Amino acid sequence: MEFRSGESANPRKRPHPAEDENDNDGGMATAAEGFFEALSEAGVTHCFVNLGSDHPAMLEAMIKAKQENSSKFPTIITCPSELVALSAALGYAQVTGIPQCVIVHVDCGTLAMGQSIHNASVGRVPVLCFAGLSPFTQNGELLGSRTEFIHWLQDVPDQAAIVRQYCRYSGEIKTGRNIKEMVYRALHFALSDSKGPVYLTAAREVLEQHVDRRFLGEETLSPIVPSALPESDVEFIATTLMNAKKPLVITGYLGRNPQAPPLLAELCDKLPIDVLESVGSDMSMRTDHEAYLGVTVTTHPAVCEADVILILDCDVPWIPTAGKPQKGTTVFHLDVDPLKQQMPLFSINATRRLKVSCEIALRQLNAFIDKKGIERTSYTIAFEARANRYLRWRQDLRALESPSQDGAIRVPYLASRLRYHLPNDAVYLVEAVSNAGLIIQHLNLTQPGTLVGSGAGGLGWGGGAALGVKLAKPGAFVCAIVGDGTFLFSQMESVYWIARRYDLPFLLVVLNNGGWNAPKVSALLVHQDGFSSRSNRRDLNISFEPSPDYPGIATAAGTAWGITVKEQDRLDSAIQEAANVVRGGKCAVVDVSVPSIWTED
Repeated sequence: MEFRSGESANPRKRPHPAEDENDNDGGMATAAEGFFEALSEAGVTHCFVNLGSDHPAMLEAMIKAKQENSSKFPTIITCPSELVALSAALGYAQVTGIPQCVIVHVDCGTLAMGQSIHNASVGRVPVLCFAGLSPFTQNGELLGSRTEFIHWLQDVPDQAAIVRQYCRYSGEIKTGRNIKEMVYRALHFALSDSKGPVYLTAAREVLEQHVDRRFLGEETLSPIVPSALPESDVEFIATTLMNAKKPLVITGYLGRNPQAPPLLAELCDKLPIDVLESVGSDMSMRTDHEAYLGVTVTTHPAVCEADVILILDCDVPWIPTAGKPQKGTTVFHLDVDPLKQQMPLFSINATRRLKVSCEIALRQLNAFIDKKGIERTSYTIAFEARANRYLRWRQDLRALESPSQDGAIRVPYLASRLRYHLPNDAVYLVEAVSNAGLIIQHLNLTQPGTLVGSGAGGLGWGGGAALGVKLAKPGAFVCAIVGDGTFLFSQMESVYWIARRYDLPFLLVVLNNGGWNAPKVSALLVHQDGFSSRSNRRDLNISFEPSPDYPGIATAAGTAWGITVKEQDRLDSAIQEAANVVRGGKCAVVDVSVPSIWTED
């Protein structure tokens, strides 16, 4: 959904603050009702809620709206876990672009959102988080005054400080008279690049306040419009790419905008450019395009060989300690957030650094090249070399997908079987950490929007996000692929309860390698020949032996169907049966034993 300035109805004329609220020609409403109306009018469709003693006015508003069959009220989704609530809101917003709302309980609920607020911020996902505050009166001076002992214990000096560094905006609603203005102000920040979470609070007394509806006029949602490249930079960048010997594009989250990947492919049809995906949080380039180099989480060799690098919406294009561009390489950085304002340390030696919409920029570059009327034949040798390189790479990938001789289920083979059994337009959520790159490359996805990743570092996103994606795309086949570690982070008992309650069937594939691989990788990158290199995972305290019953957890929490697969010859039938279960309206979990990258004693 694209928000344009001035879409909403003209705001109603507001009464003067001094006017008597008893003279209520427009009727009365509580501030809580105004809050939900503002969300609905702004296009927010769902509130993922975990309610508490700060929400009596909201509970009243919910029931009133239901009884009156109000058309200006978001759908409420009950979430026993705040982490899952925000993860679900993120999944929904990531595939639609429409911000969603999460309502949690004072400071404790804010804390319980945990790493998901990091994911919202780093992943640049628009979401509005609301939490109540302890009442600010204690003797019954106002409706909503303190009535329970917990109101003293949860009264903290600066509740918003818990999440402020992750938010694009945080604010306290201090009167019901401007509650819609506050909601819209928050959403303007959430929807303006660089997008992200916003946080609002209000005390019970404020939410209970009865307000003349003339104060609750409809606002205008008008986030900042994305920018285009200056014409001089269009010519400079396009000409430099046209004259390059080894041009390279590096992208990370370009595919969050589904209009952008086809434009990147179009650019690569015109010029012999290679495309590298860093981390792989979205499908930014068709994997069947000969320009595609794959996914990396470190410095790819192409970075050190390129003479021109165009970075498009990417947080970590390379890691200097693992390799960096050669001296004299021309680097252009086009991004919704080229300064990485949330990162204290970030440095790229770029010739030009531009805050733009990469979709718009790609349209401009393609149009300029078309206008120049270049001859494709002048790049014949480069195009042939690129095609041959891609063919060899794809052949190597197919070889890795062959069945193993020892019967073990290796990740490339597993990805190939998912690709075979699941629909071509299935939406994959990947939170497989050390196996993510392999999974993405072997799924061989070609359609924008078919890959969703958190784009961040807070593990435990996958389960809740799958709920949000399925809610946003009820007709899609949704498959989440997680590691055993990320399964345990995800609070799956809440995930599967929600899935059952709201009929949100999806397939979950657990890559069960018996523990965390990533911490040992990190240790070896620092201490290659240290004690860690000679230790097994149990001694390093990163082993999950004995393995939990992952399908059993899902079955107990939400009556999901599940199976554990340890032998290669049972994998096809398990995936096929699981897919049929999901098509039949029920969640399915396939726990697949995959080899660890470490040889254990």
